[in-house]
Amino acid sequence: MKAVILAAGRGKRLKCSRPKPLTLLLSRTLIDRVIDNLKKAGIDEIIVVYSDDRVKAELEGKAELVFNDDIGKGGGYSLLKGASAVGDEDFLLLMSDHIFDSESLVKLLSSKPNITTLCIDRNLKGHDSEDATRVLIDREGNVTSIGKELKEYNAIDTGIFYCTPDVTNITRDFAGKFSVTDVMGKLALKKKLKTFDITGDFWCDVDTREKLKEAEDILLNSLIKPTDGIISKHINRKISIKISKFLVNTHLTPNMISFISFLFGLFSAALFAMGQSIIAGIVAQISSILDGCDGEIARLKGLVSPSGAIFDAILDRYADMLIILGIIASNPQSLWLVGGLAMLGSYSISYTSSKAELRGITFTRLYEVLMNRDTRLFLIFLGGITGFLYAILVILALFTNLVAFLRIFYFSKRYE
Repeated sequence: MKAVILAAGRGKRLKCSRPKPLTLLLSRTLIDRVIDNLKKAGIDEIIVVYSDDRVKAELEGKAELVFNDDIGKGGGYSLLKGASAVGDEDFLLLMSDHIFDSESLVKLLSSKPNITTLCIDRNLKGHDSEDATRVLIDREGNVTSIGKELKEYNAIDTGIFYCTPDVTNITRDFAGKFSVTDVMGKLALKKKLKTFDITGDFWCDVDTREKLKEAEDILLNSLIKPTDGIISKHINRKISIKISKFLVNTHLTPNMISFISFLFGLFSAALFAMGQSIIAGIVAQISSILDGCDGEIARLKGLVSPSGAIFDAILDRYADMLIILGIIASNPQSLWLVGGLAMLGSYSISYTSSKAELRGITFTRLYEVLMNRDTRLFLIFLGGITGFLYAILVILALFTNLVAFLRIFYFSKRYE
């Protein structure tokens, strides 16, 4: 299937020197985020309708480019240009200034529409209905009317459409200036426009500076994962997201940040071995916070990769073992046994997590994430600054191994 992205708008309300599609949102252009989500949904044939040569230069080689030779005719004319390039087949229609979750596209395509379908949001309070395109839907999910000036409405247009050749045929009936909403309104009158509900999914129409800030906040908050441990969720993420917001505008790659985090872990191990436990504990916690930044940067920049995840995981394991070895080295006669058990338990937590991921299992309950890496390093941080390293190693030795055995019990029950 092909997708058409309308990117001929100027975006005057954004008050930006760039064309609207090239507006930066956390270091990536709006249209780059749209293209990336299309590819995540399995759509590789992408047509972009543009009017500014800077958009053409940015997207050369990334999509099929169609020039809008008369932007004065409105967004409907851009739709006509794009639909004509598609030919006589179904296609997705998207706006370059609407960002969304790729899962919305996956769900839409999985529903296998047989007529033109508009993705709608029924959460009227969650969006600026004064500026949004309003939609009135009947009980069967058909659009009865659509437009910004509707007095009666029960949904919001999200700017995501599944289009049939009906769209192409109707756009050819228009003359002069017309909009995408005009086209969809005419389809609705012919009872050829249905809806697909994506209420609850992330999407945002970025047409003002305020909306750009709102989209930025939503993207940053989305970095919090359901698998985050207690410390990561309530302490580390609050700091790492602020750091990532700064780092995303630099040339640092996720792998570079992973290595920097590892170096802090290595430094912490050396400090523990030299008896500098207070500084060592603080450095260990810094390493833990930075360990969240690599994944955050990868997601914000669209650089998530299996190789990056493996690289990060391996460095984390080295850092974990070295930090505990550094603690043991500070008093080997007293700490070797309990430290060894803490190392074994820490490795078992990481190992059972990776095995669970391979089977599509996610640990989210409190006792399952209790001894995740964020918690272990935070306990080491507390042990370092208080001097109770032996007690902390005892806690790690007991609870990491306990959680590991609970996970093994869970596996055995699930697969017996």
